[in-house]
Amino acid sequence: MQVASFLLFVILCAELMGAYAGPGAGQYTWERFKKLPYPGDKAFLYDTFPDGFMWSVGTAAYPIEGAFEKDAKGLSVWDTFTRGGSRKATGDVGSDSYHNIPGDIRALQQLGVSHYRFSLSWPRIFPNGTRGSYNEKGTQYYKNLIRRLKEIGVQPVVTLYHWDLPDALQRLYGGWSHPILVDLFKDYADFCFKTFGEDVKYWITIDNPFVVAWHGYGTGIMAPGIKNDPDLPFRVGHILLKAHAAAWHVYDQQYRPLQGGQVSMALGSHWIRPSKTRRENLRACQCSLNFVLGWFAQPLFVDGDYPQCMKNNLSSRLPSFSEAEKASVSGTADFFALSFGPVLSFQLINESLKFGQIEDLDLRMLLYWIRAEYDDPPIFIVENGWFVYSNTKTEDPKHMYYLKRFIMETLKSIRYDKVRVIGYTAWSLVDGFEWYREYSMRRGLFYVNFDTTDMKREPKTSAIFYKKLIERNGFPPLPENKPASGVFPCNFAWGVAANSIQVETTPSQFADPSVYIWNITGNGELKRLDGAWAPPTRRAPRCADYTSIRHQVAQVRRMHVNHFHFSLNWSSLVPTGKVSEANATLLGYYRCFVGELLRANITPVVTLWHHTGRHSSLPAPMEAKKGWRSTETVQAFVDYARLCYQQLGAYVKLWITLNEPNTEELGYEVGHQLLRAHALAWHAYDKDFRKDQGGKVSLTLHTDWVEPAYSFNRNDLVPANRVLDFRIGWFAEPIFGSGDYPPGMRSWLQQRNTLDLFSYHLPVFSEKDRKLVRGTYDFFALSHFTTTMVSDVVEDKYTYEGMLEVHYMIDVTWIMSPLRSSPVVPWGLRKVLNWVNSKYKGVPIYIMANGVDEDPARFKDSLRVYYLYNYINEALKAYKLDGVNLQGYFAYALSDERDPGFGMYGHVHEDFIVKSSLTHYRNIIDHNGFPSPSAAQQHCPHPTESCPGCHLFTKRPVVGFLSLVGSALLITVGMIIYYAAKRHK
Repeated sequence: MQVASFLLFVILCAELMGAYAGPGAGQYTWERFKKLPYPGDKAFLYDTFPDGFMWSVGTAAYPIEGAFEKDAKGLSVWDTFTRGGSRKATGDVGSDSYHNIPGDIRALQQLGVSHYRFSLSWPRIFPNGTRGSYNEKGTQYYKNLIRRLKEIGVQPVVTLYHWDLPDALQRLYGGWSHPILVDLFKDYADFCFKTFGEDVKYWITIDNPFVVAWHGYGTGIMAPGIKNDPDLPFRVGHILLKAHAAAWHVYDQQYRPLQGGQVSMALGSHWIRPSKTRRENLRACQCSLNFVLGWFAQPLFVDGDYPQCMKNNLSSRLPSFSEAEKASVSGTADFFALSFGPVLSFQLINESLKFGQIEDLDLRMLLYWIRAEYDDPPIFIVENGWFVYSNTKTEDPKHMYYLKRFIMETLKSIRYDKVRVIGYTAWSLVDGFEWYREYSMRRGLFYVNFDTTDMKREPKTSAIFYKKLIERNGFPPLPENKPASGVFPCNFAWGVAANSIQVETTPSQFADPSVYIWNITGNGELKRLDGAWAPPTRRAPRCADYTSIRHQVAQVRRMHVNHFHFSLNWSSLVPTGKVSEANATLLGYYRCFVGELLRANITPVVTLWHHTGRHSSLPAPMEAKKGWRSTETVQAFVDYARLCYQQLGAYVKLWITLNEPNTEELGYEVGHQLLRAHALAWHAYDKDFRKDQGGKVSLTLHTDWVEPAYSFNRNDLVPANRVLDFRIGWFAEPIFGSGDYPPGMRSWLQQRNTLDLFSYHLPVFSEKDRKLVRGTYDFFALSHFTTTMVSDVVEDKYTYEGMLEVHYMIDVTWIMSPLRSSPVVPWGLRKVLNWVNSKYKGVPIYIMANGVDEDPARFKDSLRVYYLYNYINEALKAYKLDGVNLQGYFAYALSDERDPGFGMYGHVHEDFIVKSSLTHYRNIIDHNGFPSPSAAQQHCPHPTESCPGCHLFTKRPVVGFLSLVGSALLITVGMIIYYAAKRHK
């Protein structure tokens, strides 16, 4: 609630900064949205739509009606257009709605919409386009449809013209290029208002006039397919505006007093963003929108004339309105009817219309631009949605999530931006003929099999989603979506993780025997004198002599964590693979490092082997001998583990044998050997070191969550469970469970082997190995970063994994990280914690790494602040509400220097900068979570410092410096007094 209030405050400030509305005011839209708080403004909004909000679904006549010659219907330009050129399909049958009103009515009832937008076919009512050719049967079809809608309580939103002009008018007059169409359309509209108007309260005169003019009479992509006259589209647009205005005035003067309806023209638009943050780029974006949307919107909603940008660019090519015509056109829209989606976006916007800028898909920004540019009109979104390819049947998660995104943007525009959106229309009700795309894509909420005679309507996942959304009137807040209050236990492990630490085995200059001179005339650097050596010091070397250790420990202490997780470098510690030839200097450095951590009351957590995608991190001789496939490597790892236990075990009480070994690229044979290596290392500690050292050992598994793309029935969970078995269960089940691989994993691979000629060999555990591996853990350590979704539907071959037969996807409403495009999904952490807890009841769990990438140059890393707050809060829910035995949380990572893009310390040249995320994380640690203001304060004992005063030089450098100066001053004064007294004698 506090976050929402803050967002509204920021948005209100932005409104006050740009309160001017009218032509040109829209150009401030991009700057306004750039100033909104990130990522809070991008976060999902749980809220509902205003009471009385109109939920609608729509169709157009030609794509769905069929019956192109039935009952004396005349030909349309689309009937003719689809039979010419290289086109392969027609809309002769479409989804046969002409013969299936009951099927469409059932679909509408299932959705629960309040409104249904459909179009009348002009040539079905007037076969040759004029009243003299009136067709009673065609008219009766629409009367029957409207009557049935009235029976189920659904209000019609009727479009007079959705691109299917009577072909006779095209042949006789050249279609919309002839001014006579103004009177002919006016007469057709008058008939429709009189015939159907008693039951219709929302009228659309013409749908998307830009498409009709630009692509019907310019590019020739759409019917009637006219091209080669670059000025014709503007003359056609001129006539379309006059025809609309004529129809509006007929309704306003003759029918509005009795019928009480409203009339508008449906205007389509794209969205565009500046390629550079310059004023001229913003003007180019403004011009792009004016050439598409403003072409028709400004005459209707402003002054009856075209945008200045069009006039400047087109000059005499653009027709002009007389003063009387301006007065006639201006104000002829009772609401702003907006069409947004794949009709134009990324489909029918020519490069020339982008003016060098970048096309984008942002309905919210477009809605705000309309509000600013046209003085806050009521907006009815009369067409919106997305598409899937023709091979998609009833499972269309991509379409569903685009609907979710657009509806979410609409809700934000209402709640945050104060845009007056009065209704939303999902497109479309059923699959049909998709204009110039023919049957290559589907846009329906209901699937239609065009190869069957009955054209049965089957609800898709998008239909079920839309139905549930309408029932709830949006996205009402749920208890699980609200932040939790509470604290973690006093002994909770707060940590930070780093893949590695900086190793600098040469001590600092204070232990360096070399002699230096100060180059005071040059760059001021110290220069070592060759052959000159200082007398040997009598004191033994100390761990504090390493500047890098002091610096890194100081960085960790500044975070207020009590644990630090890092990885050793096996290939550097034991380059030959033989522990007898270990690098003693490096081992001593690691010993110093963990010792200094302990002196600072920070518990070291040490990983023995850290897998990275770039290289194996194995000693070179081991890599040369087949790597992990060799039993020699397994034994060498156990010997290496023993060495580390012996040399570092007095300091290290939490060990990780393998970090994230469960990666697909290693393969099942290597995975089998890794399990044995971990188990042998664990047993070595358990048998020979645990009693004296009292530590704990486990391995860290990568556990990004996998969510079903939709979960309307149990079968929808199957693909996600399969992926979880292969990703996590692969290593978790042998160790924490049965001692063997998940049954579902083995049976699936056996099935795949029959199809793929034994490409996937999953090794078999011997009884000895089963006993060896099972139970080799002291806690469950996991790393978690993000969440993906899966379904078993092939929608995109690039994100389809054939072996598991799953399609990976994301919810397009999720916040994405800027560098790796990784979704930020906090609730995924809670789900994976509960999954582990349900599989291995009560196991102690440590989150060993959790973080997000962000631009290293952003020291005010607001995305990471948001990420840490929300992910830790979900961890608290798992601990307090779900009973998960959560023992610790480690943020990833310490510094950009070692983990670029993930650090809470920035790194510029030799300087380290504290980022905002570090301050926020430290605040959470200091409060041990998110305590409620009304709750009693938690009192936790503070650990006593093992070395009081040993941090003098790391925490209080000024005090240390003054102490040295003071000591030197005392010595000097003493010597002066001594020699003065001696001389006096």
